[in-house]
Amino acid sequence: MRNTLPPTDCSLLSFNTDNESKKFLSFFESHLGDLLDTLDQPVRDLAKRVSLGGGKRIRPFLVYTCGIGKTPIENLLKASAVIELVHVATLVHDDILDGADLRRSQMTLHSQFGEHTAILLGDSLFSFALELATDFPCTKVCRIVSSATRKTCSGEINQTFSKGNFSLTIDEYFSMIQDKTGELFNASCSIGAFLAGSDENLIDLVGDFGTSLGLNYQIYDDLIDTFGNCSKAGKTLGTDFESGKVTLPLIILLKCLSLEEGKSVKSSLISNKHGNSFRQYLCELFEQYNIYEVCVTELYNRFKQSKLIASNIPDKELSARLLMFLESFNFQLGDIEKKTNPNFLALN
Repeated sequence: MRNTLPPTDCSLLSFNTDNESKKFLSFFESHLGDLLDTLDQPVRDLAKRVSLGGGKRIRPFLVYTCGIGKTPIENLLKASAVIELVHVATLVHDDILDGADLRRSQMTLHSQFGEHTAILLGDSLFSFALELATDFPCTKVCRIVSSATRKTCSGEINQTFSKGNFSLTIDEYFSMIQDKTGELFNASCSIGAFLAGSDENLIDLVGDFGTSLGLNYQIYDDLIDTFGNCSKAGKTLGTDFESGKVTLPLIILLKCLSLEEGKSVKSSLISNKHGNSFRQYLCELFEQYNIYEVCVTELYNRFKQSKLIASNIPDKELSARLLMFLESFNFQLGDIEKKTNPNFLALN
């Protein structure tokens, strides 16, 4: 197994790890590459292109964090690969749905090879992940991954059906992203704890932590898409707005507007009148109602909920590891809070 450091990721969110965690993530990169080498051509090269081109590897890190010390490292590597392959498959399909041309500072698969190829590769990665999950001696891992994959796809479908629905409520939004993003975080933590021999109560508790973290991550991603800088993010920004996807910043803005103002903005959004004058008007509204600050406050409040869940985990070593991870996450949130002059819809 090649002990090489994982490639760097130019995205805006990263996390700090200790030396043992870095070793695991290094071994994970090698393990994932070895697994992908078993695929047939031409799937192999495309799969390696999208899977080994960088990434924060948060989900593998969560598997490791919730299982380390109580199960062979090989089990954690295998489970991490299963989860990460499902995640990468969703990214391939997401880029098609969003019309994104850039991911991790590289051309997206569909923009280079066409949508048919990208769809089929995403399907292949889903299938390969579930095939690998059957290697475990019991069906629990496969069941957790299959359930999370199903719910993730349901969340994506709900979000697709919600495109252009500018009456979407905050509660509906959070319910949707809990499936879309939270379930794979939940599965990562749950599988790690299960492989470590934890009881059902602890598995459920770390799963709740994963779900909470996933919600935080999606809110953060919405902030980056709306207010971020494309060169720093390493991916196409503003795609949520362009595709009609309703995300937290826009939901909060529409909630702040007067009845008449709201009707006018919704009418323009529904009719797809996204000219420069309308975009500038939206920018002014976002600044007028301090939407960036409101979103960051929402993110911090939900971040506190994640911290509370981690604090209440009875396994004190595991609790401490998850709290340490959250502190790293918290540091990154501090970086985005320093941002001034929001560039709504990534106009910069």
